[in-house]
Amino acid sequence: MVVAQTPVVLHYNQPMKYIKAFSIIILLFLFSCKNKESETGNKFVTEEIELSKEITHPEIESLINKGINEEHFIGVVLVAVNDKIIHAKGYGMAQDGIQNRINTKFHVASITKQFTAAAIMQLLEQDKINLEESINEFLPTKYRSDKWNNLTIHHLLTHTSGIEDYAVTRDYYEVEKGFCLGNTVEGMIKEAMTKELNFLSGTSFSYSNIGYTLLGEIIKYTTGEPFDSYMKKYVFKPMGMHDSFIHNTSTYTLSNDEAIGYRWDTIMNKHVTDDIVSLPVTEPDGNLVTTLSDFLKWTKIYTEQNETILKKVSIEKMITPYIEDNFSFMKKYNPHYGYGLNLTDKTISHPGYIVGFRSHFIVDTNQQIQVFVFNNNVSNDPRNISRGIYERVSENNSNKKE
Repeated sequence: MVVAQTPVVLHYNQPMKYIKAFSIIILLFLFSCKNKESETGNKFVTEEIELSKEITHPEIESLINKGINEEHFIGVVLVAVNDKIIHAKGYGMAQDGIQNRINTKFHVASITKQFTAAAIMQLLEQDKINLEESINEFLPTKYRSDKWNNLTIHHLLTHTSGIEDYAVTRDYYEVEKGFCLGNTVEGMIKEAMTKELNFLSGTSFSYSNIGYTLLGEIIKYTTGEPFDSYMKKYVFKPMGMHDSFIHNTSTYTLSNDEAIGYRWDTIMNKHVTDDIVSLPVTEPDGNLVTTLSDFLKWTKIYTEQNETILKKVSIEKMITPYIEDNFSFMKKYNPHYGYGLNLTDKTISHPGYIVGFRSHFIVDTNQQIQVFVFNNNVSNDPRNISRGIYERVSENNSNKKE
């Protein structure tokens, strides 16, 4: 008996099924080699989306090193193209004596807002809320204001409510490292209840963190669950985001796999723990702690319209451009705002900024480019790195198509 293209001698009495199995293995091996050869021509394809080790791309590393030299960047960066991770790496210190790694947990500040928006969309799917009714219908009685009769959940989601944002300092604030303690949140809401709106709801865009604080109160009141508990059960867990949580000041403790927040001290010429006073942060507007890997799982709702926690129609509502966004830094791409998201003709993105931490992500669903930059140095603007990487990778993809 002769078996083509194999050096193995097979005896006439060997069962045919083993001969067939061996031939299939040879063919699979040859096919695998062919695929690897075809991939080598693409400089932005290296590994399947499975974040288990650091991956360095020379061009991207060069851009990040520029940020390190010029702005003292420390943090983590992930870049993926066409379902391939091409760069994933940690830079600088997470804590004293502990380096940032690809699995380090980061506070990502206002990137939280899209998760709050997703929870609201879940309640909409369950007919527990209505986006176009007054928020007074869905808030606890103590937080209802006559000034909000014509203000809707849609207005809160899109920063078109007209509610004045909370201030940097107030006598009743109890804040630790930017996080609200005690009755600070209640004080902020009750202060807002007494103020006139800055403009007629729905007529203008003005970024307002307190709008998302109120969305969190709607989630708590409607579900009967604490905000952090609801997000864990109905958002993070079903999405497989097992290293993500909402920072709850009454239960939070720092772990060794987490980054702490720094700033660059020009006099001491080193990173120091950030202690600059800034806007206090509430759970629904900026308390998410997550990792690169978990966030990559999350963005599948945009790149693949993953319907694990939301129906396609709800995802589409989130990424619909509702109003021109003068808050976005991507001016040349026609920026608008959706639900907790900056949107352009090309991208889905959002920044985050709280005491000690800054962050930014960009997802281009047309070119399948994803860039995440989580930063634990507030003296550095992560958008300089994310935008530089995105434009470089996008340009490279365009050149290949030509």
